[in-house]
Amino acid sequence: MRYQDTGAVYSASLPGQSSASLISSQFRESGDTTDSTRDDDEAHLTSNMPSQGASAEWRGVDGLDAERAGASPRAKRRTVRYSASPLKKTGTTLKTVSRNLRRASLRVVNFGGLGLDEHVRLQDADEPYEKRDEDEDDMREEDEVLPDLTKTLPIRGRTLGCLGPHSRLRLAMYKFLIYPWTEPIILLLIILNGLVLTIQASRPHALPEDWPLDRPPPVRGYFHAWEDYALFALFCLFTLEAFARICVSGFLLDPEVPVSTLFQSPFSTYPDIARPPNTVAEASINIARTPSLTATHPPSQLHRGLSMTQRLKELRQNLARPFALSHHSLSMSQPSNTNAGKNTPSRARSDTVQSKSPMAEKALSGAQQMHSHMRNPSEPTFLSKALRSDNPSDALSLPFRLSVSDSRGQTKRNLPYLRHSWTRIDCVAIVSFWIAFVLATAGVERNEYHIGLFRAMSVLRTARLLAVTSGTTTIMRSLKTARPLLASVSYFVLFAMILFSIIGIQSFKGSFRRTCHILPTLGESEIALEQNCGGYIDPTTLQPVGYLNSNGENAAAKGFICPLGQICKENDSNPQADLESFDVIYYAALQVVIVSSANGWSGLMYQMMDAEFFVSCFFYIVCIIVLNFWLINLFVAVITNTFSAIRSDTKKSAFGAAPLAPVVDESEEGWSIVDGRRVAGRNRIREIYESIRWCWVAFALASLVLQATRTVDISPMHAEILDKGELALTITFDVEIVIRVLAYLPDWRKFFYRGQNVLDLLLAIGSSIIQIPAIHESKAYPWLTIFQLTRFYRVILEIPRMKPLLLAVFGNMYGLANMSLFLIEINLLAALFAVQLVGGDIKAGDLIDFGTLYNSFLAIYQVFSSENWTDVLYKAAVPEVPLRQSPIVVLFVAGWMFFANYIVLQMFIAVINENFDVAEESKRSRQASHYWASHRPQQVRAAWIRRLNPYRWFRAQPKAIEVELPSNLVLPMQKALVQDYSLPKRDNSFVDTNTRRSGASRQYTAKSTLRRLQRLFAGDITAGDVPLTTLRHTRRDSVATADPIDEETERHLEVLAALNNDAVDAEELNDALYERRAQKADFIRDHPSYDKTFWIFSQKNWLRRTCQKLVAPAGGDRIFGTPHSPIAHPIFQLLLLLTVIGGIVVESIATPVYRRNFYAEHGQIRGTWFDIAEGSFAIVLLSEFIIKVIADGFLFTPNAYIRSIWNVLDLFILVGILINATTGLIFIGGLSRLTRSLKALRALRLITLIDKMRSTFESLIISGIARILDAALLAILYMIPYAVWGLNIFAGVTNECNDDQVSGISDCINEYSTGYVNDGNSFTYLVPRVWDNPAPSTQFSFDSFRQSLLILFEIVSLEGWIDVLGVATSVTGEGQQPQTNASVGNSIFFLIYNLLGGVVIFTLFVSIIIGNFTSKTGSALLTQAQREWIDLQKLIKRQRPSKRPKVRPTMAIRQWCYDRAVHKHGWWHRMMTVLYTLHVIALMTQTFTPQPFLDEFRNDFFIFTTVVYVVDILVRLFGLGWSSYSANGWNIFDIIVAGGSLFTTLIVRFNTGGFVIQQLQKLFITSIAFKLVQRVNSLNKLFKTAVGSLPVILSLLGLWVILFLFFAILFVEVFSLTKWTTGESRNQNYSSMAKALVMLAFMTTGEGWNQYMHDFALDYPRCTINADGETDCGSIYWSFSLFIAWNLLSMYIFANLFTGVVVESFYYVFQMSGGSKSITREEMRAFKKVWAEFANPKTGYLERTNFVRFFGKLSGIFEVRIYPAEYSIHRIMAYAKDPQNRHSLPDKLVEGYDFNKVDAILSGLDRASIKRRKNLYNRLYHEARISHEPGKGISFTNMLLLLAHHKLIVDREALVLKDLVVRTETNKLVTDLVDFDRVQSLLLMILYRRRYIAQREQARMQQMGMVQSDIPAIVVDDFPATPPMITRDITSPGQTPVHRFGDGDTPSVISPGILQSPDMTFVVDTPSRSPLQRRQRMSEVSMLSIDMSSRLDGSMSRDSRSGDEDIMSSMQNSMWNDMMLEAAEEDGE
Repeated sequence: MRYQDTGAVYSASLPGQSSASLISSQFRESGDTTDSTRDDDEAHLTSNMPSQGASAEWRGVDGLDAERAGASPRAKRRTVRYSASPLKKTGTTLKTVSRNLRRASLRVVNFGGLGLDEHVRLQDADEPYEKRDEDEDDMREEDEVLPDLTKTLPIRGRTLGCLGPHSRLRLAMYKFLIYPWTEPIILLLIILNGLVLTIQASRPHALPEDWPLDRPPPVRGYFHAWEDYALFALFCLFTLEAFARICVSGFLLDPEVPVSTLFQSPFSTYPDIARPPNTVAEASINIARTPSLTATHPPSQLHRGLSMTQRLKELRQNLARPFALSHHSLSMSQPSNTNAGKNTPSRARSDTVQSKSPMAEKALSGAQQMHSHMRNPSEPTFLSKALRSDNPSDALSLPFRLSVSDSRGQTKRNLPYLRHSWTRIDCVAIVSFWIAFVLATAGVERNEYHIGLFRAMSVLRTARLLAVTSGTTTIMRSLKTARPLLASVSYFVLFAMILFSIIGIQSFKGSFRRTCHILPTLGESEIALEQNCGGYIDPTTLQPVGYLNSNGENAAAKGFICPLGQICKENDSNPQADLESFDVIYYAALQVVIVSSANGWSGLMYQMMDAEFFVSCFFYIVCIIVLNFWLINLFVAVITNTFSAIRSDTKKSAFGAAPLAPVVDESEEGWSIVDGRRVAGRNRIREIYESIRWCWVAFALASLVLQATRTVDISPMHAEILDKGELALTITFDVEIVIRVLAYLPDWRKFFYRGQNVLDLLLAIGSSIIQIPAIHESKAYPWLTIFQLTRFYRVILEIPRMKPLLLAVFGNMYGLANMSLFLIEINLLAALFAVQLVGGDIKAGDLIDFGTLYNSFLAIYQVFSSENWTDVLYKAAVPEVPLRQSPIVVLFVAGWMFFANYIVLQMFIAVINENFDVAEESKRSRQASHYWASHRPQQVRAAWIRRLNPYRWFRAQPKAIEVELPSNLVLPMQKALVQDYSLPKRDNSFVDTNTRRSGASRQYTAKSTLRRLQRLFAGDITAGDVPLTTLRHTRRDSVATADPIDEETERHLEVLAALNNDAVDAEELNDALYERRAQKADFIRDHPSYDKTFWIFSQKNWLRRTCQKLVAPAGGDRIFGTPHSPIAHPIFQLLLLLTVIGGIVVESIATPVYRRNFYAEHGQIRGTWFDIAEGSFAIVLLSEFIIKVIADGFLFTPNAYIRSIWNVLDLFILVGILINATTGLIFIGGLSRLTRSLKALRALRLITLIDKMRSTFESLIISGIARILDAALLAILYMIPYAVWGLNIFAGVTNECNDDQVSGISDCINEYSTGYVNDGNSFTYLVPRVWDNPAPSTQFSFDSFRQSLLILFEIVSLEGWIDVLGVATSVTGEGQQPQTNASVGNSIFFLIYNLLGGVVIFTLFVSIIIGNFTSKTGSALLTQAQREWIDLQKLIKRQRPSKRPKVRPTMAIRQWCYDRAVHKHGWWHRMMTVLYTLHVIALMTQTFTPQPFLDEFRNDFFIFTTVVYVVDILVRLFGLGWSSYSANGWNIFDIIVAGGSLFTTLIVRFNTGGFVIQQLQKLFITSIAFKLVQRVNSLNKLFKTAVGSLPVILSLLGLWVILFLFFAILFVEVFSLTKWTTGESRNQNYSSMAKALVMLAFMTTGEGWNQYMHDFALDYPRCTINADGETDCGSIYWSFSLFIAWNLLSMYIFANLFTGVVVESFYYVFQMSGGSKSITREEMRAFKKVWAEFANPKTGYLERTNFVRFFGKLSGIFEVRIYPAEYSIHRIMAYAKDPQNRHSLPDKLVEGYDFNKVDAILSGLDRASIKRRKNLYNRLYHEARISHEPGKGISFTNMLLLLAHHKLIVDREALVLKDLVVRTETNKLVTDLVDFDRVQSLLLMILYRRRYIAQREQARMQQMGMVQSDIPAIVVDDFPATPPMITRDITSPGQTPVHRFGDGDTPSVISPGILQSPDMTFVVDTPSRSPLQRRQRMSEVSMLSIDMSSRLDGSMSRDSRSGDEDIMSSMQNSMWNDMMLEAAEEDGE
């Protein structure tokens, strides 16, 4: 009986899902559905997303749950504060139960389980409140005594199968858990657990550096220190706590669900139950915009059986049935109004479960007063504002408040133990501890093999400490909200990684095993080197031979060739204990993860290039682009968009549950405004201070400059000046603080209301304290100088544009602090986990050894920063290989890198991005402002050219005679004049695009190439949108004969165009344009020589006209000149493009190395081929310049050359190329590096030549460069004080000796022996000892401000900061040799710098670039609903109609094939999906080690898969036919892949193919895996969404390639001949273009760029300069300039542009909400199937004659039929069929049909719903009728968009203003047509009625034998005799509108047959009427249009207006009489 169906359903009247609900039901169904609503919304981030009510069967005896009823906001506000239930009128019982439930949920210190948004603070007694809104009943009810909790919510059900609600044990446990001190004590125990673990992990665990064995000593037993005993005791208590919770609430099943349900058959049939939703999103599964109309009627009684899908769904429900939660467990989680705390009376808190002694009450009273003052001080202090929390009246949120209340609420709700996230984690930790205890006691945990996983997982008990504040809790809940989307993106990225891993195995397995070996020379054994290779020099033949494989055979030579004396052979293992390899899938996957992290990948790439071929680099580069730049950025998109959606929906930050308060612009530096209120009173001291305030800013700058002058060898005098100067400045700032305090007198307390005052006071106090001699002379003083340096922030605030940017970055300080705290906490948790996992297994001696907790923290933070994270990975994993624990360690480190780098780090972007977001409430007003501004004519001109134009000062010399014209004729004549001078006709571009394309393809086939060239160089010249003013003309011209049905529609379109704002604005813009051009024409006529180039060539000169045909003008069209030729101009541009490409090719060949060898071979000669080529290219570009200048002039002409920014860039490039070519011809080999490097400018011509590159460069770079430069300046300003701080701390203490054995500088003398191979033990040589700056990867120091600033700039990119950290933590003192980890505390300096610099500053660049994108595209101002609509449009526009045959084939075998092809869920389709999955698994089983049987089986399986694949293609091809089959791109992919795979696999299988065939076979069989993308819905959706950003990404890539070419040429010309040092190798240099491009590619990701910068800064005497000027030196200036420029441009800007592009293009987040989530693949397939049935197969359009049938067949989300399918006639008749086929009229049995059943069914119809559906159908039909293209129909995409407007969105919310204006006019037109159709139907009804009556009368007369005489009959009519003597046409918009139709009870029925009747027109036509007369009739009837002001509302609310009385009342004001006369005439006929 528990599951008995009571027939209850979710209430349809409850509010629907929020538009920003981010968690779709499909994720909840597929994911973890065991959580309750409370668990998924613990912090109530979706607090204003109301959920639906629970069903009755879950309510039990408690009745209706008021918390789940759709109460009004006011009612919710009352009920939350112990007020009366909003349902009090429904009955006393329900009211009482509802009130009790609400009170119980908010009983003891908010232990009701409510989250942050619902946290109700019991107001203090002195707080005011209002009672106006409450009636007396409410107040009387609120005064009632609260009931006891145990009576309101008793324990229920049965737990553990034996503990019932009256069990003594269970009651005892319940009392124990609800005891007020229980939860705080448990929390203290968790904190104690964390402390014990911290103390335990702080002891050194690392093995000694000289430990001889490969594994640590075994350890037996668990108890070895006091911490072990403490942990044992703690976990005993935790176990008891868990047991108590399980006893009270159950373990897994709800207490009210019997255990026996687990053993019931899942195939049994149970009555349907409406289970309460598990999640908020699941509770609001209905469509947010327009609920499905089929959901409003009761369940159909016509059910005739279950389909297989329904049976599977029922099976799934039966399996999940025992795990459903009772309603009691969910009743506490209803979101309530966040403003509940306002205007409600306060009450004294009463506790029924605890008593207080007088002492305790007094202490508590004092604490409450203190807390109350902190929350509501009399005046808001800085602290109260900075620590704002979730409730505006609750300023300070107590730590762990939510955690305690959550645990208590969980107990109160009897939520089972494993149905809550935190308790699941607790369970894992407790179970893991006892497993670890057993293993340790048995001596298994740390014996021969180690099992540290369980001990590590026991640390997770402390994870609850992450909820230390409400802010960190909110962050976790925000992450949980984003979890489904993050998981979906993770699966997609994982699939891509698997594909790359498979490609890696196939291409590179065994490659890392090959290294060079030094052959024995002095009797020692063979020495293996780390150099990878592919061959060696044969000592006999001196020719390269291939490497020796494991069988001792020579393979083909490739890659690096080992020199003489070495041999290349295959080793038994790979580097890093086999972890670094592509030999098996898991190692290959690890390498792909490393590459995708963009850190540590360049070393792998160069190793592979040495082992294989140079082209191997493409695998890594493509992997980086696809994974790191593209797919990984999807995580940024999800995080930023999801958190933004949470923010816009909850009106709270996603990082702190804090309300989003607007920033107050403080005037006068904040001295006059405090929290928006003006502070009264000013005194003289304040006025004096404000006038001299800048002096202290100058003192702050002086303080920094003074300390920046410090150097390592500072003189005593200089040191004394520094000390005395700082003392004087400190006193000065102390005086300033005193003055500022006095300035606030008499109310000095207001001094503390501003944060800047408090900060300056703290800095002044700190700076004064450190001047105390004892502190000043201590070692801590350099660290404490931070107090003095922080004053520099005042200087930053004075720099223009820095203050708003600083406020934007740190404005959300609360969110930023929460995010930083969360980061530190989660790093500490991971560090504890790592210590327990690998502690004691790793040898000491390196920076990272996991020996202590802090060392582990540094390792975890290093992985978070991703810098050299592979060092940590291998350091931890390699020692675990013999201990069999390396897989767990690798998974942990790689998983942490993935989570920390791709999710946590991106959350910082979201924090900063949150500050750049426009407030949701102001978006629409901003949209209106932008819309208005964009529709005003804007004049842009080069002001400086205009000012310098000499013709402005010359007297006009017109040749024409002035004639005064009337003002109203000026503009028309100007237009005519301008048009006479070849103005391009704009109307030509407004022809229908499709028509023009088809005509053009027929007429100009030969010119298609030229058109493509024109598009390439000049962009698209076709108009994108068709203005409404030309819509009517286009429609008329595009059809041969006018359709009578369209004539009224044409008239309405005229009106629509006339009233449309776009058309009016376009006309205004055209007028302004014409007027401007006319003024320019007047100026030219007044100054005839102004339009002569060089005062020689006029517009009639043949040379100038010829030049004008070749080039396009600058600054607009030529007024009097010749337009550029559509033929000559593209050809000339193509010549220029080929010239530029030729120049790049020549440079790629004639590199400095080539030129040096050429001159060495041919001598120093002039006129070399490359010099001649350079000169030729320069001449071509010079000729272009001359042609442009002759055509349009250079400076002072209407279209001067200099007026275009692109021409200015061209001129700059041309000058550089001319200098390079000239010096190359004069001086052999060129003049200098500078002149030779100028040839790189030619690559930039590709930007100015190609239109797409111009637009991309302008939109992505130029438009946002100012904000990017602001961010760069802020970063530099941040580094400056930090550089001084580093100078103070580390100056002179980081130096070291190159011999590690010395103790300090005194011993660093003479020489020592070292070696390069065999750890320095073989082939040793003597080296002099040197005491110098450290150089772990690049040389650096903090010895001066310049050096300190340089190294900090380098490591702000996170490159090399670990090396600097290692040096700093090894400092032992000045002049002492560093020792590893001797000064670990110094790492604090770099951790802070990295967090604020490397994280905040770097993410600021990303946020600014994302902001630039959103500003440029306008999406920054889009509301949630508008973004959802844009996403829905993208989704719709990606759809294509299926091309399947309209008719099923007749042949039996072809029918079978057809069914297999079209059934997307049939057994054949599922079988192929399984086969493809098995194919991917088979690909993953490939290994390097031969496995004969498995390899043979795998190869045979590949053949089998390929054959089945081919069979599948043949089946689908035969079933569909070629035309339908080839229409799908996936099918073409199938043919290529299947054919190629079968062909190559058979060849390779029989060992007849060569290397190329083998590689092709690998490519083809791997490509089969892409079929899973097509077949798996989630992958397919993400793939299409990701591909949606592909065009912009390709444009960005093209621009990036040009930048690559430019810098590659620069680097090759400057550094090609530079001597190699430590970082360079055979491929890592700039000797050729290919190598330079690869170098630039990996430096883009920040890899080692600073090391190469220092290497190529090589200077004399470390290099050679020959007498003839040749040198192998580098250049300090060139090196620093080029490397830093590339780092900034590529790493900071272009790499982040990818992020911006992906975030902007990726709207997958919004597919989870709004209408998009309703359009599933199944819905689209059903729509396509109906479309294919009715659309014209030739044109692909749906013709108007098929509209009605098409609409009738639509189903699902697109259903628009008037009556639901369940109520169709055939279904009703089938249901009403009498089984006995009886006939009895009294029993309503007619011919075997039982009409009692028919009456029962029809009585269940919802009249209101049918009326709405009918109105929607009418509007949709008429809009489709006016939207179709005459002669063709309506397109697939337009029909989908049309249905979306009517079914999925609300226009007023979803459309931007521009589209809303157009949509409004369209809706007015549709309303006119609907109303007109109704009147017409009424008239026809009258007409046919008269005919019918006349026929009946005639028949009656004939029957009576009477003959009709000619005597006229007198007819009395009740219609008005005389219509009003006015006429109004819809084409007169100024007329007074007619009132609209009202709602009628009886909707008019429009028969589809009538609508399709061929003789049915808009009027009742007669043959005697002329077309002109008919048009007149139509005009008069058109005045039935409705009120303009109210039509939009009616169209959107979709009301039904069909009452006959209203129609008649409207007709009284119309000229209906003519139509009646016409009807009478017909009647008379």
